[in-house]
Amino acid sequence: MHNFSTAIVYGEKNYPKIIPFDASKPYAEFPAACCSGETNGVYDMVRQTLIHLEMDKINTGTEKWSPFCELIKPGDTVIIKPNLVLDTFSPDIQNCTTTHPAVIRPIIDYCWKALEGHGKIVVGDCPGAEANFNEIVTRTGLNEMIKTLQNRGVSVELKDFRAVKVMMENGIWVREQDNTHDICKSRIVDLGYESLLAGSRYKRAKFHGAGYDIKATNRHHHGNIHRYCVSEDILQADVVISVPKFKTHRKAGITCCLKNLVGINADKNYLPHFSIGGKNMGGDEMPVISKNRVFLMRSYNWFREHILAYSWKIIGKPGAAFLRFMFKNSNKTTTLLDHNADTKAGQSKDVDMARKLHTWISKQSVAAGAWPGNETICGMILDLNRIFLCCGKDGSLREKTDRKFFYIADTVQIGMGNGPTHPTSMDCGIIAAGWNGFSLDTALLKMFGIDYHVIPLYRIAEKLDWIHYDGSGAQLLNGLPLTVPPDNLPRLLAPDNWDYYLTEKEISP
Repeated sequence: MHNFSTAIVYGEKNYPKIIPFDASKPYAEFPAACCSGETNGVYDMVRQTLIHLEMDKINTGTEKWSPFCELIKPGDTVIIKPNLVLDTFSPDIQNCTTTHPAVIRPIIDYCWKALEGHGKIVVGDCPGAEANFNEIVTRTGLNEMIKTLQNRGVSVELKDFRAVKVMMENGIWVREQDNTHDICKSRIVDLGYESLLAGSRYKRAKFHGAGYDIKATNRHHHGNIHRYCVSEDILQADVVISVPKFKTHRKAGITCCLKNLVGINADKNYLPHFSIGGKNMGGDEMPVISKNRVFLMRSYNWFREHILAYSWKIIGKPGAAFLRFMFKNSNKTTTLLDHNADTKAGQSKDVDMARKLHTWISKQSVAAGAWPGNETICGMILDLNRIFLCCGKDGSLREKTDRKFFYIADTVQIGMGNGPTHPTSMDCGIIAAGWNGFSLDTALLKMFGIDYHVIPLYRIAEKLDWIHYDGSGAQLLNGLPLTVPPDNLPRLLAPDNWDYYLTEKEISP
């Protein structure tokens, strides 16, 4: 039963503020624990999910209780993989974008107890290529928390898993960051014909990645070649605990456990985000576009593939400046992106000029694959889940990996609307935990009254045998069966073009 069970605790809606986010009081298993005196409901919520999952049930409530004892053995290397995505334009919305260290803190404590002083813990992620890792971990308090725990004798370190780090301006990849000497090892894993991006559907597709190096993305993804650049730290780990931030996502609809594993890929050029062109052009970047725009769109796509793909490093800066000049005085109708809370907090309105250019050419409200018809991103996400669940330490594909894994989702404060990078904050007060990412994600969607079948990512995932989900396993809310969504839980605000998919649906008990 445990393999598919999910425990959800609904309660505290605020994160503690005093670093290193100690528990409010000693627990039986930590009788000599340091306590800050501040109320820390988040620590208790994480603890309660592990109790509801009956982890080390025989010792619950005693000094011997070690919930991860069956998952972690002394001498193991344990990776805790949060979602650190990006340093937001406004520090005020960082908490609804990235995994909060207060959620990570009790996980470290219970991992260290299971290790019995032998082994190591690494907290790490591959955030966006343009992210300032030091800014993220400083702003959130994660860096200070790790240093404090190190001083207390815990073998834990903080690591940026990226192999490539860049600078972006106005949505254009303009140059690599200066600190690229501080890069981590990675391994190329080719899923070949096992990839969800292989086959006739994508035979003539041109993929677009997270930046402007279209040439590199298509070199790694074409025909039956589908390569990903996976962090060696992840592949070599004995145990990985994924700690996603639940939030809305313009391309995937929802990001949680499944989407969080995109962060095991160390070079964003290996990540197809959409297929170039409208639906009637063989792509899934946007819906069907009018016939009189097809030629213009094909011309623009040719420019992207044959000019921009080879010259983006040269024309990046002037191109970004041109887009800024072109749109800064425009009176054209803009999208919700220009009016959300992030903008009010000081975000520059020219952040997404490249997307506006795509919209102007196609005369579509959809750009860059930000709609439910984009199944390329679903294939990419699920490919990385396959690697995580089925690849060995050498990167070879197996039926199931020896690596152990667990999931704990931070849903205390979430980003909704045009997430993940331009969200509106919402207080939810939820922590969820379980052994199966698909099961946990769909349980959280049920909490918000959403039928997961309407989201392409989960509709596709459900049909895959290697997801190892058979529909069994308890879904618990505060220790009781989850049957219907709580009445007082706020509704999700969907991203642009996703309103039909992320509105409340009737859920059968």
